[in-house]
Amino acid sequence: MRTWSYIDHVALDDLRMVERPDPNPGPHDVVLRMRAVALNYRDAAIASGHYHIGVAAPLIPVSDGCGEVVAVGSAVSRFKVGDLACPTYLPDWIDGPISARTAMRRLGGPSDGVLADLVMLKEDEAVRAPAHLSPEEAATLPVAAVTAWHSLHVLGRLRPGEVLLVQGAGGVSSAAVLIGKASGAQVIVATRGARHAEALVALGAHAVIDSEAADWPVALLRATGGRGADVIVDVAGGASLNRSLQALQPGGLLHQVGYAADTHADIDIYEAIRRAVTIRVATAGHRTSFEEVVRTFELHRLHPPIAQILPADDFVGGLAALKAGGHLGKVVLTF
Repeated sequence: MRTWSYIDHVALDDLRMVERPDPNPGPHDVVLRMRAVALNYRDAAIASGHYHIGVAAPLIPVSDGCGEVVAVGSAVSRFKVGDLACPTYLPDWIDGPISARTAMRRLGGPSDGVLADLVMLKEDEAVRAPAHLSPEEAATLPVAAVTAWHSLHVLGRLRPGEVLLVQGAGGVSSAAVLIGKASGAQVIVATRGARHAEALVALGAHAVIDSEAADWPVALLRATGGRGADVIVDVAGGASLNRSLQALQPGGLLHQVGYAADTHADIDIYEAIRRAVTIRVATAGHRTSFEEVVRTFELHRLHPPIAQILPADDFVGGLAALKAGGHLGKVVLTF
């Protein structure tokens, strides 16, 4: 089988296609023939040496994927040959609060990822893909959709009728729009230049505002009749964090789920105290959250948007498309 791996050091100039023996499953193992993988900003950060967790070669990259079950061990009960399944990003986190132990293994770095023809894993480390989704669509879920769900429904409790502000239009953001709409929230999206406005409204947004405007929190107040946001999903970090605080109504909740703008932010403590806000930082989610994502997507017939599809051997091109930004949904590679 083919795998793509960093061999001597983690950098794009050391990424190679390597032939390896096909895996032979043990009693509790399943083997997936990968059909599609989806890229995250962490893949780009790892490749450029700017990720916050230490990684080392040899390493197979990419965290997200969907494959067809082609072999199962003798004791496997959760899957059968022919099923479509997605590996979980944090294989040891089944449920409950995250811990040092359950956060240790992460697909795509520091543990081997899914950019390979065949991936073998324990049956507890995968989730059935939504029945109505293509492999390309299902491949977008393990990090982005699970992070959005876990933030909105585990770390917080998004209620019907609440105002949810979502920054951006990438993977986590578009998943948050879908989940927010399905949860009965009034979803407003803040994007640069209000791009993708028509598509975001079709996805479930009630309104789209321009996040490049210095007074976008004022625009949000206008769009909500002076109410502001109950919940914000902030994917930018950096200087945008204080403007997100200004957009929250008193007692509001801010989910920090990314750092597209910057990894450091100076928080206006006075503003945070005056509004009595809560800030929560997400780190994906557990398998139980993923299973809830699957049920929600099936119940509401949700389809995650895909920005671009490239062949699996164009990982470099996929990262370039990802880093260029401005897209709606995920960049996907297919086998």
